[in-house]
Amino acid sequence: SAPLAEGKAMLVANMINPPHTLPGRVVLLSCSAGSSRQWTPLKEKLTAFECRAFELYRHGARERWHGAGPLSLAEEAAAIHEASPDSTPIHLVGHSYGGAVALRYALSFPERLRSLTLIEPSCFHILKTGQKSDVYLLDELHAIASAVNRGVISGDYRCGMETFINYWCGAGSWMRLPDVKQTQLAQLAVHVAHHFCSLIEEKTPLAAYASIEVPTLILCGARSPQPSRTITRLLADTLPYARHRTIRDADHMSP
Repeated sequence: SAPLAEGKAMLVANMINPPHTLPGRVVLLSCSAGSSRQWTPLKEKLTAFECRAFELYRHGARERWHGAGPLSLAEEAAAIHEASPDSTPIHLVGHSYGGAVALRYALSFPERLRSLTLIEPSCFHILKTGQKSDVYLLDELHAIASAVNRGVISGDYRCGMETFINYWCGAGSWMRLPDVKQTQLAQLAVHVAHHFCSLIEEKTPLAAYASIEVPTLILCGARSPQPSRTITRLLADTLPYARHRTIRDADHMSP
């Protein structure tokens, strides 16, 4: 809802611009199958900042992944770094897949960060080394990834994306979308499959994120899937300067 989006935007804005600090540069990373438009409510709260919403490969007007090796979170982070060649430190905000990319960026380019805001970062790989119950949650995500992969391999992109959208947005969400939107999302199926592979196959262990020494805000919706809620708690317990906040009545798509 609009009030929910506005409230969350205010929370993130307060984290990025606490009292008695100078404005700076904000880089915003969207979710899989999302776009820079999801950040409009937040950008409207950050008028004193230089804001840039960074598109993922093949999202918006950005080119496709070139395919010279597997797409990885490190490749995504490097692309963000190359797009901002000066040394100005940034406030980095990432949602879902974008949140996982933001964490990879924090490991690769720590000197470039002023703060980190993670909205349900989809760091599925950290579930591999968690408790037994956490590993079972990874099976749930493997099932969604497999559905998307089958859709890509068979050419039934819409079927794969229907499973993906219904999982993250709630049962029946796909059928409520207009046909033109379904078509747009279906065209992203291959790239969503790339993202699942990157997120599950990432080799960074959970303990490595303890080296991220910047103020970090981790947000999670109270109605989000259990894997997302578990991942945010694991990260909040690991990052030394992290705060965890749960957004009442929100789901994974709170932005």
